[in-house]
Amino acid sequence: MYAPIVLFAFNRLEPLKTCVSSLKDNIEATETDLIVFVDGPRNNIKGEAAKVNDVREFVKNITGFRNVELHFSVVNKKLGPSIIAGVTDVINRYGRAIIIEDDLVASTNLLAFMNQGLDTYQNNEEVFSICGYTNRVKIPKEYQFDAYFCPRSSSWGWATWKNRWESVDWELKDWSLVEMNAKAFNRWGGSDCFAMLKGWHEGRNQSWAIRFCYSQFVQDKHALFPIVSKIDNEGFDGSGTNCMLYNRFKFDFDESGFREFCFPEVVDVNKSLRDEALKYHSLRKRVISKIMNFLYSLR
Repeated sequence: MYAPIVLFAFNRLEPLKTCVSSLKDNIEATETDLIVFVDGPRNNIKGEAAKVNDVREFVKNITGFRNVELHFSVVNKKLGPSIIAGVTDVINRYGRAIIIEDDLVASTNLLAFMNQGLDTYQNNEEVFSICGYTNRVKIPKEYQFDAYFCPRSSSWGWATWKNRWESVDWELKDWSLVEMNAKAFNRWGGSDCFAMLKGWHEGRNQSWAIRFCYSQFVQDKHALFPIVSKIDNEGFDGSGTNCMLYNRFKFDFDESGFREFCFPEVVDVNKSLRDEALKYHSLRKRVISKIMNFLYSLR
């Protein structure tokens, strides 16, 4: 049985249509359950209720999957709380899940990659998640696999299992211990890690993903990434919840249609690939990104 797709949507109809269409292009879709969560409109945004209603009407007519299950929120939960609640509900029923947001475009072999990864590492708890997106990385000549391990997970199309999800400490009540780990957390996953986590703690963001990554860091677990990205993030048009206009993340999109993958049998981080992946989170890259977004805002 294939893992269910948990799709989170809000007020962006056209990106959602593209996302759903790309998922339907995967041959596994007809045997995959699709569970859609649509967040409620914000009270202070004029015209948003109509946009959310358009999204709701569209998802009511989705076909091409084994089953389609819909959840509409009356209130605006925001993305982080929506994902935590939605994934918890689905993963408790299925034991595993593939999570997609409405601004993501899937390759035709995304579901094959994700399901094969979930099957391969289900009983290997060193692996915390399977990621569909990857930054562009230089592959060492001797590297023979179609995927690699990296410490830090990606939230752009990902999958996990019930026992890994349940191990996440969402509240981080011992904040003094978190602060003690700040430098180590940044060395582990990139220079932006602790700042994002502190932003959540201070109420400046709702990020579920950085808390997921922190639990991964504390447990010393790994994420599996494809060598070539199975996800294209369309959210850098300025409409995405957490995206800006300039995208510092560069990638190559898999259009091969290839559906059989060679995964590493041993969970071992290749230093060259890890450094390639994490350079996108370096201080230099982040500063350039902020400057570019400022310049874009002046246009």
